[in-house]
Amino acid sequence: MEKRLYDPLEIKKELAVLYRHFPEVKRLLRTFGCDGLTAEDLFQEALIIYLRKKNDPGFEFQLAPVHFIKQTCKLLWYNASRKDQKQGAGSLETDPEETPETWMEKELQYKQLESALTKIGEQCRELLHLFYGLGWNMTDIAKKLGFRNDKVAKAQKYRCIQKAKELVQEAQLNVELNQF
Repeated sequence: MEKRLYDPLEIKKELAVLYRHFPEVKRLLRTFGCDGLTAEDLFQEALIIYLRKKNDPGFEFQLAPVHFIKQTCKLLWYNASRKDQKQGAGSLETDPEETPETWMEKELQYKQLESALTKIGEQCRELLHLFYGLGWNMTDIAKKLGFRNDKVAKAQKYRCIQKAKELVQEAQLNVELNQF
């Protein structure tokens, strides 16, 4: 009788540990633009690959199992998104009238947001960029922009967001009026 390369109970325990890391892997994949359902599929595929590699006597792991799963998920997502881009590249010659209206609406919203961001002022743009774009905390933003403390920075961020919202709503109203 041939010797088993793995113990099913050991694999079950290891999978339970790896499944606890799924939310972390899902967050990682979402930063690359992956949706939640696809993240689940990629995680499952990565687990299958991991088990196959673990069963292969000629394969030696260079990473901890969790990191192996993360890297495998990243590669699977990269390959899937690259394949989708190649398939989508041929559809650029479609008729503009066939373009979904939701895409046009999103494009219009982006233009309105971009316009609002140019009108809100340099300090607001920098504050919002530091907070949303770079992920700085309010204490560091307060120091960088010369506010007294993080509470003042939070209040200023709120005012900047409100001003941007008003400008976007104003632009939407102008577009709606121009359509009639």
